[in-house]
Order: sequence, then structure tokens, then C-alpha cells
Amino acid sequence: MKATGRNLVENKERMNNQTANKGLKSVLNIPNTVTTVRVVLSAVVAVLLLNSQFLAAGIVLIIAACTDWLDGFLARKLNLSGLFGSLFDMVADELLFMPNLIIAIIMGLFSRVNGLMPFNPYPYAVPAVAGGVAVFSGIITYLLKRRRRHFEFPTPTGIAKVNFWFWLAPLILAIFRIGPDWLLATMMYLAIISTILTFYSYLKKGSYVFTG
Repeated sequence: MKATGRNLVENKERMNNQTANKGLKSVLNIPNTVTTVRVVLSAVVAVLLLNSQFLAAGIVLIIAACTDWLDGFLARKLNLSGLFGSLFDMVADELLFMPNLIIAIIMGLFSRVNGLMPFNPYPYAVPAVAGGVAVFSGIITYLLKRRRRHFEFPTPTGIAKVNFWFWLAPLILAIFRIGPDWLLATMMYLAIISTILTFYSYLKKGSYVFTG
């Protein structure tokens, strides 16, 4: 009886792992293709910023950001949602935001709010980049652990879903160099608050990825 019970547990674990591995397979479907376009556009934005083509960079950044909504919409509409697509989407978001934020800082695009934010732009940039690093760390940790056992990756919380746009809004304003200085500073402060709330919500919901 004990052996039979053990076999049932092992068979169930094997089936769970097979299902999980199937869900992680890379599939070149329409939503994942859209996500791939976002990754390519991320590089285009970086090149444009480095060449001081700020108007073009801002336009491409907005187009790339809109694909974040489009790939999710298509995945739901076409019933093509999967683990690989979800993780790929998160990685693409960070590749769009973090490198271009760093380039924008190097290019001095946030300097106009120096008098409105102490140590500008680091109170905004450091938590945002730390959030991106935490996302990459969580994904890598999850992929390593799931090789030994199957468990679910935590779905994004409500605040996490909109936090990406709180990060992007100041970057877009800075790149376009539009709007009053106080508006850019306000959006940066809102991004700080959103990032803190996102950290809290993810630690509360998904800390088992690191500790489990």
C-alpha cells in the first residue's frame, strides 16, 4: 500500500512537471511575435536616444509600450495564453524600460527637475531599476526551482499591472521634453509610490518564489 501510494505521488508529480514544461515551450504565435517586436523596438529607442533623436525615440517608445497591451489582448482573444508568453512579456517590459531609462539619465533628460527632486533622478530611477532587477531575479529563480518541482509563477497583482505605466510616464515626458517641470516631477514621485506598493504586493503574494 505504501509503495502504491508513493507511486501515485510520483506519477502525479511527473504529470505536473510534464504539464509545466509544456507550458514553458517557446511558441512563435501571434502574441509572442508582438512581444518580440517590443524587444526589437527597445533597441531602436536606445539607438535614437544615443543619437539625440528625441522626438523619434519618444514616438517609438509609445508604440513599443502599446504592444504590452496588444500582446496580452491577443493572447486572451485567441486563447493563446501560456507560461512562456507571460514570462517573455515581463522580460520584454524590462528590456524596454531599464536600458532606455539609464540612457535618458546619461543624456541629461531629467535635469530640468533638479530643483524639484532631491538627488534627482535617483529617487525615481533606483527603485524602478531595482524593481526590474527583482523581476529578472524572480524569473531566473523560478526557472531554476521548477526544474526540481512544479509550482505556479505568481500572477501580477493589480498595482503591478499599472506600475509599468507609472514607470514609463516620466520617461516619456523626459524624452519628449514637454510639459511643465512640476508635471514631470509629480509623475516621478507617483512612480516612486507605485513602485513601493508594487514591491509590497509582490512580496506578499509571490515571495514563495525565493523562499519556497
